[in-house]
Parts: sequence; C-alpha cells; structure tokens
Amino acid sequence: MNDSNINYTKEAFFHPWNLTFLIVAMLIAFTVSMTELIWPFNTVLLLASAFELIYLGNMPRQERFRRAIRSRRAVEHAKPPSQKELFHGLSKQNQRRYAKLRKIEKDIASNYRKLPYASQGMLDSHLKKINGLLDSFLSLLYQKERYDVSADGSTEREVVGAMERLRIDMEDDPPRVRAVKARRLKILEQRLDRSKKGQENLEIIKAQLETIVDVTKYIHEQSLTLRNPEEITFQLDTLLQEVEETQASVVEMEAVFGNPTDLLSAMDLFEDPDAGTDEVQDDRSRVKEQ
Repeated sequence: MNDSNINYTKEAFFHPWNLTFLIVAMLIAFTVSMTELIWPFNTVLLLASAFELIYLGNMPRQERFRRAIRSRRAVEHAKPPSQKELFHGLSKQNQRRYAKLRKIEKDIASNYRKLPYASQGMLDSHLKKINGLLDSFLSLLYQKERYDVSADGSTEREVVGAMERLRIDMEDDPPRVRAVKARRLKILEQRLDRSKKGQENLEIIKAQLETIVDVTKYIHEQSLTLRNPEEITFQLDTLLQEVEETQASVVEMEAVFGNPTDLLSAMDLFEDPDAGTDEVQDDRSRVKEQ
C-alpha cells in the first residue's frame, strides 16, 4: 500500500491507547479541578500536552508502527463487501431482481407459519437455507456485473487476430527479433486463456442465478400445501452444494482477471540479457512499432 495515502499522524492520534491516555488525563484534570486549586489542574494539562506532542512527534516515524498500520489497512481493503454494499453496487435492474426474490422469501415464510406446528422445525431449516441461497444470489449478481465487460467476446476475437498476424510476421524475422516477438505471443496466449476461462465462469454464474430463481419459485408454490417437504429439503441441499462450487469458480475468476503476480511475470518475459547491445535495442524498437 502506498504510504502517501496514509496519514500516520492521524492514525497515531486515533490509536486506542492514545485515546485512552487522553481520556484518563482529562479525567484526572477534572478530578483535580474539583479541589479548587488552579496549579495542579494546569500542571496535569501541561504534562498531558507535552507527552502527547512527544508521542505524535515520534510514533508516526516508527517503522514498526507504520508496518502495523499498513497491515491493518491491507486487511480492511481485502475484507469482502457487506450485503448492503453489494446491493447498492448493483444496477437498478438487478436490485429489483434481487428485491423480488426477497419478497418471494417473505411470502414463503408467511405460508409456512400457517402450516401445522409439528412441521415448523423442518420449515425453519428451509427458511435458513433459502436465506443463505439469496445471500449467494446477491453475491453472484455482483460478480456477474463485474465481469460482464471483462468477459466480452470481442476481446477474444481481438487477441486471436493479433496472434495470427504476429505468427505470420515472425516468419521472416531474424532470430533475435523472433525471440522478442515470441515473448509477446506468449502474453497473447495467456490473455486468450484468461478470456476463455472468464467466459466459461460467467456462463456458470448465469446458469446458477437462474437455478436459484427457479428453486425459490418452486418452494413458494409448494409452501401453500407442503406436499413434499423431503423433496424441498433435497432440492435445497443440492442447490447449496452447487452454489458453493459456483462460488469456488468465482474465486478462480478473480485469479483469472486480476492476478498482479501474473502481470509481473509477464513483464519479466521482456527482460533480455543482451539488452546492452545496439542490435537488440533496434529489434525491440521494431517490435514496439508492430
């Protein structure tokens, strides 16, 4: 994380230990002021101010403190968004889609309350599983919107065309130029592989979203009479397992589209041990013009 984005003095001031010190100092000063003696009150304030200035002048410079703050910020940045944040991050159309499904969930719960008391234990289990499915539905909607653009089919066609042109162009090149262009070709192959995986995972997400909708509607229809509670239990358990597998695919998609390590490795491919020679510099200049 970039240090320029962190105000270490502010972080030091709002550190729990420092806030505790300031509160204790104010309480002591208030207690002393009750004695109606001016000098002890002023002395406490002066000492507290002096310690605070020394603390704020030194603590933000400590590398150990800076590492702790950077580590905490990194954890906060990596924390997954809440359900509320996911919902507000959706398009209006998908917000309505999710809200409609939540409305069906409430109708199911209302219908379940009208059924015999003896079945309530199983029904409560159904409702918990449905709630978990709809949480996953929201997460998958969010992921789908994120990667709709990234998995655009035009990107794949563009990369395939670039690879074909590059292979033809490499046929008459000198060995060193061909070696540099081969590195570019490898990068294009990696892009193509990422695009294909992204398309596949996106189709899985779309299919899973539709399945959750269908199963929720089916349970809503069955909740009026509860003719097959065991079948509903089986449907929910099976779908929950499928959703877990889909979410694992989403994690894979994260690696496909946003792994900085892969990018750094790709950049390393352009490190040429003969970069000091003028001939290789000319070769690289020719490649950049492609």
